[in-house]
Formats: sequence, structure tokens, C-alpha cells
Amino acid sequence: MITKHQSIELIAKRITHDTPNCWSVYFERPMKFIFQPGDWIDLQFNGRVLNGGMTYSISSSPTEDDIRITFREGISELKQALQTIQPNEKLTITQYGNDYDFQLNKNQSSVLIAGGVGIAPFRSMIKEMYDNNNKNEVSLIYLNQNEHFLFKDDLDLWRKTMPNLAITYITTNDINRKKREKIILSLIKNVDQNFYISGPSAMVESNEHLLIDTGVPVRNIRIDSFGGY
Repeated sequence: MITKHQSIELIAKRITHDTPNCWSVYFERPMKFIFQPGDWIDLQFNGRVLNGGMTYSISSSPTEDDIRITFREGISELKQALQTIQPNEKLTITQYGNDYDFQLNKNQSSVLIAGGVGIAPFRSMIKEMYDNNNKNEVSLIYLNQNEHFLFKDDLDLWRKTMPNLAITYITTNDINRKKREKIILSLIKNVDQNFYISGPSAMVESNEHLLIDTGVPVRNIRIDSFGGY
């Protein structure tokens, strides 16, 4: 785990309602703030102590001008504050980093399994690949309860010019677990690739066990679990 403890001020620019239950907040990117795709940040509102989870994946790429976080709406004080954030409101990054080497390895093929808002760090990774003309072979398996897939327009656009990127969207509210697992396994052609799983804790755990049971070495699996709050 790589964690940097720093106090970095963020200034809110705007908020977007991306899907019926997910939002993105855009911040001015602080000068000399360097991060990697897959990184997360811990946030706090200046002068306000708010209950709720403070950790959010960065959904923007290092190649973009803004810092963007994307999250599912929630009932915690911090989530409520984010959902009603105003332009120029100030927050602080208290620490940021990357868990368990949750970054794509260059010159190695990877399978990304996203559940819901767990697509956030993968958007950062794929956008950087697109901007840098990266030739890594990447297969994205994107699970969502309904047809409102986050970033779908972006992902479909990038896929058109990236023959090395494959994307499969799976709407899970119409299929049972066995059928869902059968679809996922049908998309895995090589257990020796790198596998990344991001999403709610239960989804991450079940898919990690699925990969291990099908023969994927534990050392090839990296996970990023999202809390609800």
C-alpha cells in the first residue's frame, strides 16, 4: 500500500448528476498534484466535521485538467454535503494513495471487473490509456443493476479507436448469480492475466472467489472495495 499524508486544498468547480443515483464533483487540480490511475483520496470539508466515509477513488485521469470523484448518493453527512456542494467551496485532501498495487502493469494484459460505481478507478485507467495511445490489452467487464452505466458514452467512444480495449456490459437485475458467473467466466480466456475487481464489498468478494476457483493465481488479483455510507 502506498499512502501519502499531505494537506492539499481543493476548490470545487461543479457537480454533475451522472445517473439517477450517482454524482461527480469536479475540483480545480492543485498545482504539482501528481497522482496515478487507480489512486484514491481522503476528503474533509474545511471547518466542518462530518460523519461518513471520506475515501473516494479519483475517476479523472492524470491526463485531464480537473480532479473528479464519482460516487453513489448516500445518507451520510459527508455524502449529503458533497451532493449539495457549491462552486468555490473548499475541501482538503488529507491523504491519498493506492491500495495493493491497484494499477495497470505496462505490457501485460488485464481484465477489469467493475460493479456499479466501482467503475470510477477504471475510467481513470482507460482514459489515460486512450490519451497516451497505450497498447495494453484490456478487457472490461462492467456489472450494473440497471441500464444506467456510468461513463458509458466515454467508454464507447474510446473503444472505437482502441482495438486493444474490449468492453462487456452486464445488467444484473435480470439474471441470477449462476448465469452472471457463467457470462464472466466465458469472457476469461487466460487465467495468467492480471485481474482487477472494483465495487461493493460483497461483489468484490464473490468475484474474487470466482476467479480463484477457476484457476486464477491469487497473486494476479487486485481488489478495491467500496463502502456504502
